[in-house]
Amino acid sequence: MKNVAMAIGGFDTGGGAGVESDIKTMEALGVHGVAVVSALTAQNTQGIREVLPVSADFFRREIEAILEDFQVKCIKTGMIYTPEQMKIIHQVLPGNIPVVVDPVIYAKDGTKLIADVESFKQYVIPKAFVITPNAIEAEILSGIKISGLKDQILASRKIHEMFSVPYVIVKGGHVVAEESVDVLYDGKDNVIFKSRRIEAKHTHGTGSVFASAICSMLAQGHSVENSTRVAKDLLDESIGFGLGIGKGVGPVDPIASLHRKIDKLKVLEDMVKFADFAENERKFHMLIPEVQSNLAHSIDPRYVRSLEDVATYRGRIIREWGGRVRVGMPAMFGFPTHTARLLLSVISKGSRANTLMNIRYDPNIVNSFKKLGYEVFEVDRTKEPEGPEGRTMNWLAEYVYSTLGKIPNVIFDRGKVGKEAMIRFWTSSIDEMVESLKSVLRDL
Repeated sequence: MKNVAMAIGGFDTGGGAGVESDIKTMEALGVHGVAVVSALTAQNTQGIREVLPVSADFFRREIEAILEDFQVKCIKTGMIYTPEQMKIIHQVLPGNIPVVVDPVIYAKDGTKLIADVESFKQYVIPKAFVITPNAIEAEILSGIKISGLKDQILASRKIHEMFSVPYVIVKGGHVVAEESVDVLYDGKDNVIFKSRRIEAKHTHGTGSVFASAICSMLAQGHSVENSTRVAKDLLDESIGFGLGIGKGVGPVDPIASLHRKIDKLKVLEDMVKFADFAENERKFHMLIPEVQSNLAHSIDPRYVRSLEDVATYRGRIIREWGGRVRVGMPAMFGFPTHTARLLLSVISKGSRANTLMNIRYDPNIVNSFKKLGYEVFEVDRTKEPEGPEGRTMNWLAEYVYSTLGKIPNVIFDRGKVGKEAMIRFWTSSIDEMVESLKSVLRDL
C-alpha cells in the first residue's frame, strides 16, 4: 500500500510551485500526495498578480477531512498566508506526524507570501520536525547575515536554539559560491551536503520540490539525513531539466527523473524488438559493413545529457556465414561505441533523433533513402583532422552542422585509407528506423 503525505500550501496557476509541485514530487518518489489549499494565486512565470486566501473555516475543514480518512505519514507546509491559518495549523496538526516546514516568506518575484512573520514564528515553526529555509529566509529567522558556509552553520544552530526545531536545513542556493551547499543541523552535529552548482534560468519551485522530497522520504520511514540526500539529488535533476515555458522564470521538473527511468525501460524493450527484426529479416545482412553494425537508441532527446542515456548492443550486429545475422545482446546504456557517440552529438545539435545505425555503403542504399524523402549529405573523410581514437563521430557531427546548420538523416562517406566507407542513418523513433530499413531492403 502506498504511503500518504499531505501538502499544505498555495495553488499556483502556473503549475510551477505550491501544492501542484508538491504532489508531483511526492508521486515521483512513490508517495500518494494529498493537498490542502491555503490560497489561490493568479500567477505565471513572470510573477504573482493576486493572492486570494481561503477562509479560516474552509482551511480547517480541508485539514480535518484529510486527517479523518487518510493515514498521513508526513506533512509538508509551504505558503500559510494568514495569521488565522497559522493558528489552525498549530491547533489541528497532530503531534505524532512529522511536519516539514518550508518557510516561503517571499515568492521568486519578491511577493510576500507570509503576511505575518511573527505569527508564523509563533504558530507554525513550533510544529516543525524539519525546517528548510533558504539563505534569505534563514537570515530573517535567525538574524544572522549569510554569505557562506560558516554563516549557514551558525544560522542552522541559531534557528534550532530559538525555535527548538529538531532538524534545521539551511539551503545554499542563494549563497554565491562555486558549489551548492546545504547544511543540516540535528541538534548535535552539522552535516554538509555539496553538489555542483547548476547555472539555470528556470528555477521556479525549487523550495517546494526540496521540502516535498524530504517529506516523501520521511513518509516512507527514511532518516532525515538520507531524506535530505535524496531530496538534493532530485532537486539537482529537476533544475537540470527545468522547463522553458512561458516568458519568465520557468518551473523545475520534479518528474523528469521518473520519465527518464520509464524511457530507459522502453528503450531496452525497443532494442529487443529491433534485434528480433535484424535476426529474422531475410536481407538484413546486406546492410552490415565489414566492421559490423550497431544500433544506438536513446531516451527522449529532451532528457539526454550523456552516453548514460544512450543504449547500444554490447556485441554489435554481426553478419555471419550464409547471410545469417546475430545481434550481440544485451543492450547497454553508457557503452562508448561510435554509434552512441554520434547519436549523442546529433542530439546535442538540436535534432529530434533517438535512433541511429551505421550501414554498409552502397550507392543503391543511398538512392533508396533519397526515394524515401530523406535528405542525404556526403562527407569527405580525407578532411578529417588527425586525432585520438573516438573523436571521429564528434568531428563528423560538427563538420556537417557547421556546413549545413543542421544534421540530415543520412550521412555517408566513401572512406579513406584504413577507413571503410559508411552510411549513418538516424530517425526519430525505432519504428521509423524499422520501416525505413524494410523499404530499403525491398530495393536491394
